[in-house]
Amino acid sequence: MAREASTTPSAPAPAPSPAGEPAGSAGAAGAAEATWRAAVEAVRAASPRHAASLAQGRLVALQPGQVVLAYRPEASFHRSTVTGQSGRAVVERILGEHLGRPTRLVLDDAAAATAPKSLAEQDAEARAAHERSTDRTVRGHPAIQAALRILGGELEHIQVLERERTGAPGSDVVDEPPG
Repeated sequence: MAREASTTPSAPAPAPSPAGEPAGSAGAAGAAEATWRAAVEAVRAASPRHAASLAQGRLVALQPGQVVLAYRPEASFHRSTVTGQSGRAVVERILGEHLGRPTRLVLDDAAAATAPKSLAEQDAEARAAHERSTDRTVRGHPAIQAALRILGGELEHIQVLERERTGAPGSDVVDEPPG
């Protein structure tokens, strides 16, 4: 599932809404997640280290002028990176530029258990699912099965080196022209 994110810091994102609204607002929650992902990508363009730590935070709310995150106890390093000496200032400045208004970063670690999964957790799950799918596809491929039968071997491990290969034979993804 490809996701595109605007990394233009001067273009304000659409008006954000709370991440955890009552039932019937799944669209608002999805819009908040998309806005948050784009905001993290804007931070990544300026500071990959801070963006990696922001992505570990679980989005509790995304409101005009405020982002509320919750960090799990095992993500305390990332929490410290975002709230450290220069971290908060850098993150708040870039978020403000991207969202089009001064934005404060608020932490509510008590909400970590009930908040939706972080972007990093979602991406890790997507990577794991892709690797499982690739493993099944490779193991079930007739050419691989024939080679194993002829050579009398077995596959022990399949390592996926890249998430998606464009232009591969049999792929419906087309290479983009250079430039």
